[in-house]
Amino acid sequence: MAIVSSSEDPVYDNNFDAKKYLDMFYRIDPKTRQVDKESDFLFTFLNDAFSSGRVKHKSLIEIGAGPSIHHILPACEYFEKIYITDYLQSNLQEIEKWLRDSSDAFDWSPYIRYVCILQNTRTTPEESAEKIRRKVSLMKCDVTKTNPLHPNSLPLTNCLLTVACLTSACKSFKEFKTALKNIVSLIKPGGHLILSDYFKAIYYVVGETKFPLLSLNEDFVKEAVSESGCETEQFKTFTEIRKPEDLFESKEVFCLLARKL
Repeated sequence: MAIVSSSEDPVYDNNFDAKKYLDMFYRIDPKTRQVDKESDFLFTFLNDAFSSGRVKHKSLIEIGAGPSIHHILPACEYFEKIYITDYLQSNLQEIEKWLRDSSDAFDWSPYIRYVCILQNTRTTPEESAEKIRRKVSLMKCDVTKTNPLHPNSLPLTNCLLTVACLTSACKSFKEFKTALKNIVSLIKPGGHLILSDYFKAIYYVVGETKFPLLSLNEDFVKEAVSESGCETEQFKTFTEIRKPEDLFESKEVFCLLARKL
């Protein structure tokens, strides 16, 4: 889950605790140091897409990363430049701590190590972390704007990634379709959209605050992607979600790869 717009809902600005969010949803068991199956599903889908030869590797934009570098880890070996964006400055500041290798930054090393093994690369986790730090730039975004990066802009990208974001930003199917069209406008014709989110999600909880989510279904997602000007090339789902129901309510996550026409 990540925040990409709170223009009509200031609860995110006032109550979203980035550190608590990372601890609740990304903290690895210190004994096992094992990455969860849902992360493996996402990492495998992304790596397969990036290594397939279909996705060009010059630039990637992630829309709505939250305070996390989690989703761009498989991109490190493939893309020359990676832009991580979010609506909340506090989330970007949390990522900046990791980019500066600050002592109080969240520990992403188990995830980086896992991706290195998945990709069967000779690069060590430490080398991979430094490569990510060299390639990543941070920017603000707001998916309700026609140019989500306003007042900034970037050349059209080869690939745009958004994970568990639009269900946080949008309160209706109409808003979802508009936001999706806005972010697809950042992709080159022939470039790719990777969209991952949850079906029938209702809420997630950080601390004492419950954040509502837009409940999606497969038919609507494919319709929205088509109306945004993209053709779906791959669609996969995963149902072994292990998040506690008192923190997050959903039973299925999907990953979609689509090409902009």
